[in-house]
Amino acid sequence: MKLVLCALFVFCVWLPGIPSASSGQAVEPESDSRVTLAMEVLLKKPDERVYEIHVHLTNHNPEPVTVNLRDLPWLPPNDVGWLSAFRMDSRQSRMQHDSFPGKFGSQGIRLVPGESVQGKLVLNQRMPTLLEDVRLFGVRLEWACVHPSLRLVCRGDVSRTIIIPQDDPGEPDVYAVDEAACRRLEREIGLIEVPQGHELLFLLTNESVMADLEQLQDLLYQVDDYVRQCRPTWTNSWAVDFFAEEWVAGFLREQEGRRYFEKGLWQQANIGQYSSQIRTLYRFPWSRKKADTVYLSVYRDRTGIQ
Repeated sequence: MKLVLCALFVFCVWLPGIPSASSGQAVEPESDSRVTLAMEVLLKKPDERVYEIHVHLTNHNPEPVTVNLRDLPWLPPNDVGWLSAFRMDSRQSRMQHDSFPGKFGSQGIRLVPGESVQGKLVLNQRMPTLLEDVRLFGVRLEWACVHPSLRLVCRGDVSRTIIIPQDDPGEPDVYAVDEAACRRLEREIGLIEVPQGHELLFLLTNESVMADLEQLQDLLYQVDDYVRQCRPTWTNSWAVDFFAEEWVAGFLREQEGRRYFEKGLWQQANIGQYSSQIRTLYRFPWSRKKADTVYLSVYRDRTGIQ
């Protein structure tokens, strides 16, 4: 993502004869053009003594809306300000809450009615004293239903305070996962690997599937089913790297990946990439002749689906 730098210069000039609030004439109220989204905030524990805040933004409007990637509250510079953390000591002292540097560029995310975009903040990475404060005092998290660029709507009957009690053992959340069904889905989607610590899947996919958008949409629906059923600690913001050869699958930053890249093998095998957060598919990204970008959502209305 490109770093976005902005400067705003405002010049105020008084001109006679132009109506103002002080002239006694009525002034039309400014309309609020911000996108309205319902916000839900949840505490999750995906692993032992790992604490995450998950944020769901859902379109409850009767028509589609577009939210900008740079406005999402879990991405910098929006990832601080709306969430505060306090030790539950005698002074209720505020805890250090770090942000990550940088800004994201403009990227529209279209949400149809009922569709959500989700993200998370890993508190252990942002609050260096978190585990020690939990052990000694307990921690109180407070979140605000406000955003400078979005009009957020939050349920009034839901507390905006989250308590992690003193000496909390940090046991991970427990989910019912059908392991046999997950193994079947892994075979169906061509799963090669899920790299540890990443909400990312490496898939073995034929070039013919990548070239056919209808087949690829069906494959991504299956991937979405797999994530929902078999990766319950993830949000709906995950990614896929498609490989035509299984033995090449991996990160470029790894030594083996760099070696394959230098020989041109990695580029030949990496036939596509997908981000569910921005609903974008990149096909044949290393080919000048075949490369293209397609907006593709995996959202389906699940009303009545068990």
